[in-house]
Amino acid sequence: MPQRRNPERELIVSLACVVACVLLALLSTGRDGTRRAMDAVASALVPLERPAVFVMDRIGQFRRWTAERRELLMELAELREENRELKMQSGSKIADEIRKHVRPENRYPVVYRDPRTWWEELRISTQGRTFEPGSAVLDGSDLMGVITSQSGDNAWVRLITSANFYVPVVVEETREIGVVTGDNEGGVWLRYLPSDGDYKPGMRVLTVLGSRLRPGLPIGVLTSERRTVTAGIDEYRVKTGADLFRIQYVFAAGGSGS
Repeated sequence: MPQRRNPERELIVSLACVVACVLLALLSTGRDGTRRAMDAVASALVPLERPAVFVMDRIGQFRRWTAERRELLMELAELREENRELKMQSGSKIADEIRKHVRPENRYPVVYRDPRTWWEELRISTQGRTFEPGSAVLDGSDLMGVITSQSGDNAWVRLITSANFYVPVVVEETREIGVVTGDNEGGVWLRYLPSDGDYKPGMRVLTVLGSRLRPGLPIGVLTSERRTVTAGIDEYRVKTGADLFRIQYVFAAGGSGS
């Protein structure tokens, strides 16, 4: 017959074993044999601990790196937003300054516009004033062309819709540099922009250093129409601030004489 289990006896024996192990550990602490045994166990565990320590160290470094990167990205986003606001304010100040200098005496009538070259050039009466080639011609405060030549009281203006018009510009919000040119069909395009740029319709296009034009002259805003001309380079259509369909009077910057 199988023997019946005695739970009380088993419990007493287990408690006695635990007490004996505790007493043995207390009595053996500090002895040379115990130390050697502990050293041996520690030496045996070192090869097993090293990979775990290495992994934990790398995990800690990765967590610190991600936290620092997150903070830097947040600071960078804040700086970009502050920079964008400052540049927009600067662009508005430049436009306001241009409007102050656009006075009635700088207003000149359009006297000729050939239908065959409607989007390329026109002629204005300078009313006795003399302008150097490259002088800006504006519709209000927005660039619409440049003076190419003058004869007497008349000057020819090359329009920004001309395929022969080239001027370096900047996208105000992204600070990407490109070149604005026309297509002889009424369109204006911003060329040589990287395809991976963060461009959005409505971003302002201004002149920059690199031509005879003063920097900061408004040209227009980007539209959603784009085309890829080569790998990694896009062109964006620009909606001009100047009304190039119906032009009766223009403003010209600079000039001398009565």
